Order: sequence, then structure tokens, then C-alpha cells
Amino acid sequence: MKKKYIIASAVIIAIFVIASLLYGGQGDVGETYKVKLGSIKKTVEETGTVYSKRVNTFYSDISRRIQTLNVSVGDKVKKGDVILIYENNYDLEIERAKKQIEAITATYNESVKGANFQEISNLKLQINTIETNLNFAKKNLEKIESLYENGAVSQVEYDEAKNAVTVLENQLQEANNNYILLTQEVSSNVKKQYEAQIEEIMIQILILEKSREQSSVKAEFDGVVTELNFHQGSMTQPGVPVVEIQDEDNLGIYVEVLAEDAKEIVKGMAFNLVKNGDIIKELSVDRIYPKAQSKVSDLGVEQKRVRIEADLDSTDYKLGTEVDVEIVLQNKENVLLVDKDALYEKNGKKYVVVVNGNDQEEREVITGIDDGNYVEIISGLNEGDIVLVEY
Repeated sequence: MKKKYIIASAVIIAIFVIASLLYGGQGDVGETYKVKLGSIKKTVEETGTVYSKRVNTFYSDISRRIQTLNVSVGDKVKKGDVILIYENNYDLEIERAKKQIEAITATYNESVKGANFQEISNLKLQINTIETNLNFAKKNLEKIESLYENGAVSQVEYDEAKNAVTVLENQLQEANNNYILLTQEVSSNVKKQYEAQIEEIMIQILILEKSREQSSVKAEFDGVVTELNFHQGSMTQPGVPVVEIQDEDNLGIYVEVLAEDAKEIVKGMAFNLVKNGDIIKELSVDRIYPKAQSKVSDLGVEQKRVRIEADLDSTDYKLGTEVDVEIVLQNKENVLLVDKDALYEKNGKKYVVVVNGNDQEEREVITGIDDGNYVEIISGLNEGDIVLVEY
């Protein structure tokens, strides 16, 4: 009899435990989340690098000895400053050519009375020099105009380049007028004979002056020396950068994002600098490179990445500084949000479990933006719905 009581008690206890699990346990459904309205944004987060949008890197086309070096890495330079001078003897060659012109001038003055050939030869040399400078100024204007259209130079620099062309054109016109007046009384045959000799030597002088100009490196804008690979007295190597100058006042920030993320990025999107999750500066996407490049990640994985740039309207950042960047792909206000852990997939569709008292209901939902923590709910839930997060 006692044994029957024990068996009956065990059965009763088992029934009680099962009932508790099936019914009484419904009151403790695990962690839940209450669907609410809020803001959400989809972003791409990468480490950005501060860079200069104006960089001049000078190379030597041949092996040459550096005669004079005027700078060190970190030195600030002004536009037109001579950075270095290569070893050369162009000054002596130019002086010899000028002496040849003097000799021809003396001979001409003996042959032609009443004409000052010294003035004629000097004026012709002046015309040739102006023409050379004008051609250079026009080429420089084309380059500046292209940079101006891309926002790489200021309006002031663009206006200066245009004004330089206008001034040289006026100077050339005036010199040509003076030349015509000065040579009206000179016999055309005699003039051509001596002019041919003078022009030949003047061409030699222009070539020598151009070579002398190329034998030195000058700063093309105010900046800082960021790279210097040779020292005074050393020989340069073709293809190896000699010196690099960067503009510290014309900065930008670039990031390299995965090619699949770059497909969603367009010019004008928010490009925010962040620190500890807070936005410290708001910029916008200004340039998207058209071609992806292969990069190796820190884990050694080869990836295709696209460079994205934003202009930086501040000089508070140093060249090469790294900053955290978020590019905002989408941003929505006043939308339904749910914890991402509440979602699960089944047969290619997304579901949540809605808790209503002791009842649980599996419900299909359509989702939108996912920020990694929360997901936008487009349909399937209402504000205030309770969903199960931990099953």
C-alpha cells in the first residue's frame, strides 16, 4: 500500500512540473523589446587620413649632382623660393653667347650708318623673351584653370594667372611696335643678314636660360617640405623623388571603403568626423574615385576598395593624422525600430515573435535600414508591440 502512495505522489509531482512549464512558465518569456518610434541611419565607418590637395613632387630626369640645398624636411617655404640648385655651367655659356652678339653688333654698326643695331638686337632679344614667357604663361593658365574648375586653387590664383597672360600680351605688342619703328630706316637685306646671326644666338641663349631654370627647383606655392631623399653634394637618381612639397592650408580627408559599400555612396552625402561615437565635424563627400584598387587588410585579406574624399575647411589637423569617419548612406526619422536580435529568418522571410500576455505569435515583418543594433520595421508591427529578443 505504501508503495502505491509513493508512485501516486511521483505522478502528481510530474504532472505539476509539466503544467508549470506549459502554463505557469508563460509569465517568464525571457528578454523582450518594446517596438518604438525613433531615428536610424545606415553608415559606412572607416578610418580616414588627412592629406594635402596640393602636392608637388619633383623628380630628376637624369643623374645630377646637387650643388646647393636650401631646405630640410619640415621647413616651410614660400612660392618662388629656390629649394635646390643642380651643378651646372649655364651662366658661362650664356655670357659667351652674349659676347658673340656684341661682336656681331659692332660689325653691323660699321656696315650700316645711322642705325643703332645695339638697340635693334636688344629689342629683338626682348621680343623673343616675352614670346617665350607668354607661351609659358598660357600653358600655366590652362593648368590653373583646370585646377580651379576642380576646386584645387582659389579665385585669386586663377585671376593672377589670367592677368599674367594679359600683361605679357600687352608687352609683346608694345615691343613689336617699337621694333618696327626702330628698323624702318635699315636696309632689309643687311638687316636680314645680321638678324639671322643674332636670332640664332638668341635661340641658343633661350635654350640655355631654360636649361638653367630647370637646373633649380622652386616652390610653386606656399607649403612645407614633406620629403627629401638627397643631400647637398649627392647625385640624384632618375625616377626617384628628389623633394616633395605639400600645402598645409589646402587639406582634405580620404577613406578607402569596400567596393560593395562604395556603390551606395554619392557625392554630397554626409561625411562626418567622429570621436567616441560623437560627431565632431560635419563634412560632405566631394570626390569618389572611379576605379577600385586592390588593398590588403590588416588580416592579410585582399580587398577591392574605392577612395572617397571630403574637403577639410580647417587647418587644425596635421598632414597624415588619422580620424574616425562615418559616411551616412541613409538617415530616417520617426520610424518603427526593433532590436536586431528579435529578428530571425525562415524560408527567405523575416519574422519576430510578438508577446501578448501569456500568448506568443510568430509574425512576418518587412524591414528597412539596419544600423547594426536596431532595424527599421516597414510593416508587420505597431508601436508598443512587445517582441521576444531571447528565445
